[in-house]
Amino acid sequence: MAEYVHKLRAIAWVSEQGEDAVEGCFALNPHAQFHNGPETLLERLNSPDRVIPFQRREDDGVLLLNRLEMEWVLPSPNMPPELICPQTYQVTREERVRIRLKGGETMTGLLRMELPEWFNRASDFLNSPEHFFPLITERGIVLVNKLCVLSTRLYEASPEPVSDL
Repeated sequence: MAEYVHKLRAIAWVSEQGEDAVEGCFALNPHAQFHNGPETLLERLNSPDRVIPFQRREDDGVLLLNRLEMEWVLPSPNMPPELICPQTYQVTREERVRIRLKGGETMTGLLRMELPEWFNRASDFLNSPEHFFPLITERGIVLVNKLCVLSTRLYEASPEPVSDL
């Protein structure tokens, strides 16, 4: 018989294209796969799982959400930062941006990027394999799905490369 693993509750709002945002919670593993401490919401959203259970607050119903169809996830303002992004996430560059999503919504915020030394542009970051990225907005940290971003407006010119290849 499989052992039951008690999960951590991550309260958040979820937006899917064409739908009103819904409040509820995700279940996070108390032990992350690649670092000490609990799994974070960003790691859960970037997992290989196709569907992720989400317990709706309004009726306690459980939705199995297709993670690639979620436009964004807004964690509760009370959620500890160590449950949103891994502490191992090393911000190497920040850029002010405005993004436009498939559903028509726009968001303005600070794109905090974790990039290797030989990459330094927002386009490099947005072309990386992870689907969700953190955007710091006036509402808090919003985890945005790259597949739902139609365009990204940069406010500063990209810097020169850090090093030659």
